[in-house]
Amino acid sequence: MENKIVDFLRESNKTISFAESCTGGALSKRIVLIPGASEIFHGSIVSYSNYSKTNILNINIEDIQKYSAVSEKVAKEMAINAMKIFNSDYSISTTGNAGPSISDNLSDRGDCFISIASKEIVVCKKIKIDCDRETFISKITEESLNFFINTVIKN
Repeated sequence: MENKIVDFLRESNKTISFAESCTGGALSKRIVLIPGASEIFHGSIVSYSNYSKTNILNINIEDIQKYSAVSEKVAKEMAINAMKIFNSDYSISTTGNAGPSISDNLSDRGDCFISIASKEIVVCKKIKIDCDRETFISKITEESLNFFINTVIKN
């Protein structure tokens, strides 16, 4: 799956970056394991805390307070801002609650938003997964890669 993404980006002379919260760098790991990733991967920010979301990714704190860090609004902003920071053609963001506790009353355990941004599109999808943290990270990483393939490569 990650081979397909790296190959597509190399063939189309495009680049990608990530803003990862709930996946904690797992997306980046999957991409950098592929030979030639340095040609297409501009970087990643693991914005696990609201502090890093607001101070590094420039997410508006009012949006986090109003919608939650785990929301479509914040996921889209994360992807857009990572794309700007890294000057990449595409960006993927992940934000979610792996549990067992939740950080606010606006989202539930197992909620996740994955967003893809480019100059042409900004899309987001919500996923609900009820499982342990390790499985959650693995499944969201897989879903993110599939979402990119189905949204960007197949269209």
